[in-house]
Amino acid sequence: MKSGIFCAVSGHGYGHLSQVAPIIDHLVLMEPELRIMVAGKLDPEVVKNFVRVGHSLDPLGRDVGLVQTDPLVVDLEATRASYIAMQGCWEELVDAEVAKLRAWSADLVVADIPCVTIAAAHKLNIPSVAIASLSWDHVIKAYFSLDDPDIRACWQRMRDNYAKATLALHPEPSIVGDTFPRCEKIPPLVSQARGRKQDLRRALGIGADDARPLIMVNLGGMPSNILPMENIAQENRYHWLFKETQLPIVDHVHCSDKMWQWPFGDVLASVDAIVSKPGYGIAIHSAAMGVPLLYVRRQQFPDEDPICQWLSKHSAALEIGAETFASGRWHAEIQRLLHTSFPLRPECNGAEKAAEKILGLLRARPIA
Repeated sequence: MKSGIFCAVSGHGYGHLSQVAPIIDHLVLMEPELRIMVAGKLDPEVVKNFVRVGHSLDPLGRDVGLVQTDPLVVDLEATRASYIAMQGCWEELVDAEVAKLRAWSADLVVADIPCVTIAAAHKLNIPSVAIASLSWDHVIKAYFSLDDPDIRACWQRMRDNYAKATLALHPEPSIVGDTFPRCEKIPPLVSQARGRKQDLRRALGIGADDARPLIMVNLGGMPSNILPMENIAQENRYHWLFKETQLPIVDHVHCSDKMWQWPFGDVLASVDAIVSKPGYGIAIHSAAMGVPLLYVRRQQFPDEDPICQWLSKHSAALEIGAETFASGRWHAEIQRLLHTSFPLRPECNGAEKAAEKILGLLRARPIA
């Protein structure tokens, strides 16, 4: 049987998928006969958009992440309850994952970053590679007090099982703490993309003589209910591109649903600027593609500091406060961004480096 790599992906937005997808593409480029399973609570059509090679899909969730009511709003009570519920059935979850790995004849696990799959791989003596720009133990500690005994128990179990990973790869920029005893740093993880500005503008119905900049507003994997849509739409010195579908009916406001057949990276690379939060996927891809980024922080999310520090060196990026974001009046900031010189783009070959490390472990595994 062909070797199989089981890729477990957190379904908290699509940032984790955006990291794993280019690794999968490079793995199959280097070893065309590989079997690939993508496992996580992810929209199958979105997975196809990101992962360009043949793969199977297991759509069940494997971790909690954060329960959110909006890309910028965390439901702490629901998140806490979900972690405690997961703690209560931990052994059953691991046993179920063991059964899946065994049934699929997995030879190696890649996890970004569900610890239950790492625990299952350890039980089966299968090598596991964590892709960790962050890990959920850091997130729990950022949002909850470890004086809460139920939270501490979840946090400790998570750390105990993360520590079982054969290797952790920390793509730049990352939180690098003491979670993973065996770890290495790699360059940023970015999918290949093509800038197709004129094609995008034409597809959106923007006239060839219309020189207004096209600004993407995208806060991540879930639509937002708190975007100041009406105020944004009143600013007609730009064209606006949203993922949300309930939009003002004006000719300079567009929905990205029209571009569903385009790779998301191509859409991102084809706009003039992006308004988002500093999550790994959009932030790092925007820098790699040379697209300016206007961002609003979530404040408590622990990987924002390393990402924002990295952006300050490698991108034309500008932070706005929550009040400015909520106003939807961003003209001055966007103008400043559009007239900012872009620094030398970073080398973003982390996917190739990760694939080499993963295949090295796979080839070193004893044949049963």
